[in-house]
Amino acid sequence: MVKYSIVIPTLNERENILILIERIAASGLQNYEIIVADENSPDGTADAVNSYAAEGHPGVRAILNDGLPGLSPSIVKGFSVAEGEFLCCMDGDLQHDVKDLRGVLETLETCDFVIGSRYAPGGGFKERWNPVRVLISRSAAAMAHLILGVKVKDPMSGFFAIRRDAFRNVRDQLAPRGFKIMLELLFLLTHSRNHHYTIREYGIQFGTRLHGKSKLSARVIWQYLQMLWALRTRSAA
Repeated sequence: MVKYSIVIPTLNERENILILIERIAASGLQNYEIIVADENSPDGTADAVNSYAAEGHPGVRAILNDGLPGLSPSIVKGFSVAEGEFLCCMDGDLQHDVKDLRGVLETLETCDFVIGSRYAPGGGFKERWNPVRVLISRSAAAMAHLILGVKVKDPMSGFFAIRRDAFRNVRDQLAPRGFKIMLELLFLLTHSRNHHYTIREYGIQFGTRLHGKSKLSARVIWQYLQMLWALRTRSAA
C-alpha cells in the first residue's frame, strides 16, 4: 500500500511541474505517489506529466478536474482518488521547497493535520516579499484568526498534510471554492464535534516562482472573502 500521496494542483505549470516531480524523486522519499490535479491547463501541463509517467514512472499520474473550476476542487478530487495513508498538498510553482516535504510528512506521524508554516520556528522566506504582498498575506491571516477563530500562525501557506481518515471524515462537509482549501479543512477539523483532531505547524522556507505568473488576483481575493463569510455563517448555524 502507498503511504504518501502527494497531490499537486496545477493551472498552466508545464514549465515547473516536471522540475518539481524530479526534485521529489531525488529527495529520498519512499513509498509515495504523485497526483497532478490539473485544471485543464491550455499549456499542456497534464500531457507533459502523462508523457513523463509513460517513460517509466508509474507512481506519477495526472488527473483532470472536470467539475467545479478552481484550485480547491482540484485538490479535493486529487485527495479523493489518492491511495496513500498520508495525503499531502504542495504547489506546482516551486514556491514550496521539496526539502521541507519530509519534515511535514514526519510530523504527521504524531498528529492528524500538519500545516507547513512560514511563521513557525525554522520557517521563513527565501527572498524578501514586496510590501503589498506582505500586507495581503498578513491581512488574510488576521481575518482568518478573527472571523474563524483558528489559532495557527500561518493558515494561508497552502503546503499541508492530512491523514486519509481525517480527510474522509470531513470530505462531505467541504464546499471548496477558490484556492484556500487548507483553511476550510483546518476550520472543519478544529470545530469537529465528533472527533478531537491534533493539528501542528512545521516551519517551511517559502520560495519564489521559477516560471510563469502568480495566480493571485482580485477575483481570488474576493473568493477568499466569500469563503470566510460562508464558514463563519456555517459556524454560527
